Amino acid sequence: MKMEAKSQKGFTLVELMIAMTAGTILVLVAGMVLVVGQTSWNNAWKRVNLQRDASYAMLVMNRSIRAATSAAVDANGGTALTTYGTGNKVKFSRMAGTHNLQCQIEAQPQTLISDKVDYLHFDVNEPRHTVTINLGLKKDDAQTYFESTVMMRN
Repeated sequence: MKMEAKSQKGFTLVELMIAMTAGTILVLVAGMVLVVGQTSWNNAWKRVNLQRDASYAMLVMNRSIRAATSAAVDANGGTALTTYGTGNKVKFSRMAGTHNLQCQIEAQPQTLISDKVDYLHFDVNEPRHTVTINLGLKKDDAQTYFESTVMMRN
């Protein structure tokens, strides 16, 4: 009598273990890709926010300087600038002991940037009627640096 081989249906234990290991590796790799992608996105978003804040502060300072007829750097190492226009006095400064940039129009102070100012320096060139602004912001591990030279109104 001739024995017929039975056809085997299903998976063996070894095949099942290999498939589970491969699936686990695939899930771990996909998870790592998502985590790295999310981290990169968060870091890029922090840099974009710093650049946005610095751009806004530079815009406000540039407008004030362009409208001014004269400007003076305070005696504290160039970290404060006062502009004088037609009946208008505006002072920009890094508040002592903080990382804030403050704008004071007449007697009304306003904070332009909170907790991010790493570096601020002004330089006035009177013969050329220009003001150079150096502004560096830092938050966590993200940082940005802006420099601008603005001509005052004569």
